[in-house]
Amino acid sequence: MNIIFIYILGIVLTTLIYLNSKKISLQTNLFKKGIDETPLLGGIGIYFFFILGVCFFLVFEKEVIYTNLYLLIFSFIIFFIGILDDIFDLSYKFRLISIFLLLVLFLYLDNRFLLNELYFETNNKTYVFKYLSYFLTPFFILLLLNSMNMADGINGISGIIFLSYFFLLFNQSNELNFFVIFIIISIFIFLIFNLNKKIYMGDSGIYFLALLVSLYTIHEYKFGSSNLSCEKIFILFMIPGIDMFRLFCLRISKRKNPFKGDMNHLHHLLIKKYSHLTSLVIYIFLILWPNLILKFFAFNPSYLIILNIITYSLIIVYLNTYKKSND
Repeated sequence: MNIIFIYILGIVLTTLIYLNSKKISLQTNLFKKGIDETPLLGGIGIYFFFILGVCFFLVFEKEVIYTNLYLLIFSFIIFFIGILDDIFDLSYKFRLISIFLLLVLFLYLDNRFLLNELYFETNNKTYVFKYLSYFLTPFFILLLLNSMNMADGINGISGIIFLSYFFLLFNQSNELNFFVIFIIISIFIFLIFNLNKKIYMGDSGIYFLALLVSLYTIHEYKFGSSNLSCEKIFILFMIPGIDMFRLFCLRISKRKNPFKGDMNHLHHLLIKKYSHLTSLVIYIFLILWPNLILKFFAFNPSYLIILNIITYSLIIVYLNTYKKSND
């Protein structure tokens, strides 16, 4: 069976899932609760396409499946937790604790993705960890998962962010590339429907994709030829990350639950001032510009971190000023 046939089959079947999303969402209770009852089937379609790829490799490239068996098992479990969260709105404590413990078990079984040391380019030092690695690695993955969950607030943003991450991280020698092509195609299909307000990603898609991006990054950091450092990885994920950090601090200062959603995210502030397209462009620009400089030029990443934090802060101050003047 030609892999091109799998791609075509995946495109057709995933499209059919999205075209019938209203009917499926009503039967499964997978829709945005409240006034906006948009189906939360984006993650289902993406994972379905991914599984088609897994089936192909199971038949023709069994070694790929055997090597990544634990990854496939645990990514499904975390994806399934996302589905349950979409349906039942699980407690954030249950989600965090269960995913953290699952990640610890996964890393114990497959230590390819365990961060045993952290290299800082600025002072050219490497800090080695022992058993603390089993705490730090799941913690870092959870940070990305939660920051992406909070960034997913307007149509198109989550899909474009994940595509940006795969573009910036891609290395042709990374052994996880077997699966990445299926993910990329499925995200493009999702974006067509999402940008037309027909479907949302849902927590299932965010959890699944954030996990894969995290593992791809760790694998590239440990075994790849990209010369990644902690500073470069921080720059890659810093915009969703510092936006999450800002919101946590803001909510805690107001004695609110830091995990309780509001409308103060960067994308919400942007869309109050600008059009949907302009808001997406500004958000993605903040992610891309420092990473593209690092990708093509020799530049001190510490300076880029400072510059992007200043840029982000100025935009937040400006947007908050605009928001207050129009409230």
